[in-house]
Amino acid sequence: MRRFHPRAMRIIAASALTLALGACATTPDPIVEDRSRCDAYGFQRGTDAYANCVMTQDRDRERRYDRQAGQRPSRAERSYGSSEE
Repeated sequence: MRRFHPRAMRIIAASALTLALGACATTPDPIVEDRSRCDAYGFQRGTDAYANCVMTQDRDRERRYDRQAGQRPSRAERSYGSSEE
């Protein structure tokens, strides 16, 4: 039976521990983040203003995800602020 070098065993153990701990990490729920942000802005839950704030946060997050993914901006986003009409 072949024995592993002690340094290799440490690297393998550290890698396994990193993978195990990484699997335990959870990503925050986007709606919770949206609500927390609107709470911090001072909107009262249950109001139209609060609902609009949450929807705006959701829309803005989706736009950020789309930009990060390299997708083309929507027609409205492309024409916003442009000199072409």
